[in-house]
Amino acid sequence: MLGSASGVQAQGPFAVNVGSVTSTQSCTSYRNYEGSRLEYSEAQYARWWGAAAARRYYAAHTTWRSYVVTDCQSNFQNLRNTLEAALASSGRLTTGRGGYTLNVTISAIGETPPAQGQPVQGENAYQTSWGTATVTASFTLVDARGASVDGGVLTKRIEMSRTLDTANLRVQTAEPGASVYDLMQNEVALSIARDVAFAIDPLRVTAIDGDMIEVNYGRPLLELGDRLDVKQTGRLGALRYRVISAGENDAVAEIDGDNDTFDVQLGNEVTFIEKDSDAANGRRLPRRRLP
Repeated sequence: MLGSASGVQAQGPFAVNVGSVTSTQSCTSYRNYEGSRLEYSEAQYARWWGAAAARRYYAAHTTWRSYVVTDCQSNFQNLRNTLEAALASSGRLTTGRGGYTLNVTISAIGETPPAQGQPVQGENAYQTSWGTATVTASFTLVDARGASVDGGVLTKRIEMSRTLDTANLRVQTAEPGASVYDLMQNEVALSIARDVAFAIDPLRVTAIDGDMIEVNYGRPLLELGDRLDVKQTGRLGALRYRVISAGENDAVAEIDGDNDTFDVQLGNEVTFIEKDSDAANGRRLPRRRLP
């Protein structure tokens, strides 16, 4: 059985109001069409041709960035809704006035040139390439007195398409524009929600059972396979754990590698490692000197 921690229970819930969600660029600067430039909205084409024809035409002539334009013109209402849902789902926060205020700024949205790789050469050689959409956002969290208590800048990369080339075959997959933007705003919202929630009520060890720990957050902020760094009590550095199960209010993680866990204690602070962070590729095992 996992032993419970005493005195490591969260207080709250804490109220967070999503304030402004703005862009450093004009909404039309995000417009990027394939083929002919569309001058009218899908609704306008629907009035002329009917809904089904307009939907097919609009999807064939727009990229995922057209969904960014639409959301930007509504002050990123879709992103705001996703962010509020992510904050509320933490189990530690509520959304609304009376506590903290969160302001978000979108500073860059674009695409990276296709990356390529050739993992196998020779007779059975093949080559892969993939394209990604990127978004950079900054955020600040202020308390009821207007004092800044947290903030940061994040960049998220979403794979849009992938191509596999062999001597006799070419396979290409691509996500629809709406799916790319939905995934992008979901990743941004969850990343910001994690940072805000963990700043207000830190991620901590609440129970220990051998090489497994329980922490005080669960889905969707923590999911299966997520990496956690747990601060040691009497040693320098942290130990890497991986989430093996996640409930609504807590998650269980297992030590990653053959590390000694005796310095991990109840209440120790835990750092969440984003999947696209450089820290995700950090060393798992301590260096040993050879005799």
